[in-house]
Amino acid sequence: MRKKAIVLAGGLAAAIACSGQAAAQSAEDFFKNKRVTVYIGSSTGGGTDAYGRIIAQFIGAHIPGKPIVVVANVPGANGLIVANQLYKSYPKDGTAIGTFDRAAAMHSVWGNPAAQFVATELNWIGSVNIDTSTCVTWRDTGIDTLESFISREVVLGSTAVYHANLLNSLFGAKLKQVTGYPGGNNILLALERGEVQGRCNWSWSSIISTRPDWVRDKKINILVQFAEEKHPELMHVPLVTELATTERQREMLDLVLTSQTMARPFAAPPGVPEDRVAALRKAFDDVTRDEPFLAVAQAQQLEVNPVSGERIQKGILSVSQSPKDVIRALRDVVLGSAASSAMDMK
Repeated sequence: MRKKAIVLAGGLAAAIACSGQAAAQSAEDFFKNKRVTVYIGSSTGGGTDAYGRIIAQFIGAHIPGKPIVVVANVPGANGLIVANQLYKSYPKDGTAIGTFDRAAAMHSVWGNPAAQFVATELNWIGSVNIDTSTCVTWRDTGIDTLESFISREVVLGSTAVYHANLLNSLFGAKLKQVTGYPGGNNILLALERGEVQGRCNWSWSSIISTRPDWVRDKKINILVQFAEEKHPELMHVPLVTELATTERQREMLDLVLTSQTMARPFAAPPGVPEDRVAALRKAFDDVTRDEPFLAVAQAQQLEVNPVSGERIQKGILSVSQSPKDVIRALRDVVLGSAASSAMDMK
């Protein structure tokens, strides 16, 4: 019995020692020889993909331990699939990072059951840009002003429906959306072929990085911008807030425009140890100031106006604490009252 007790005590001591060593393991020790995967919530070729890949290209050199960084495209549901998997199934140890459309966070805030994650519980790493979203039409449509865009029936290719729904519900637009595209690049091909007439929720940074010739050659009409202030290169394009005539319209637009500050967000799952979250955030911040990164971004015409993970975390918390009646009203407008009511029944 005494020998057995000694063996048990020795095993317990060893377990405690191993536990203490694990707890004391530095972020550098953890990430060394690891593989970090950046999950991109879109198909290849679009803006989300471009930003995801350029961050993945450079961030490994700035993470302590210098892990190998790879990318994996997981298209579908405008990035909700990646956001959901970050929350539920991807490793919660710092080796999984996701990037997806900023709309995903809003779907969590207003209770869309398709958003099976809690935005405030994700560990936000940062955003590469504060962005301006636009609605555009193809040049041959004859729809070249905001007035004609609002007053005429327009067929849009969509992965994210909420900007068009907002214009329909708040301002009486007649925008018809064709959904089901796996990514933004697929919509652009449909636009070029004449299968659709336009696109909303298209970031200016994506336009100039993926289709700069369309701007140069005036192949598209840029009709409205979703932003708190006009982009310096779009001073001739009206802000969506110029359409607002009531206080409730302005409140809902303010809530939507808050998400523009996290235009190209990166997040890690909940439960990642704090020191590893801090290491990932610092690595992200360092990348966005890195001269080689900035040179490649400029060559690819990717705008860089970074936002820290801490700022995004606070912004998501603030939005989630907005008055419930405003959130509900926005949800009704963006998703439709029937779909919104269905959420309350689930």
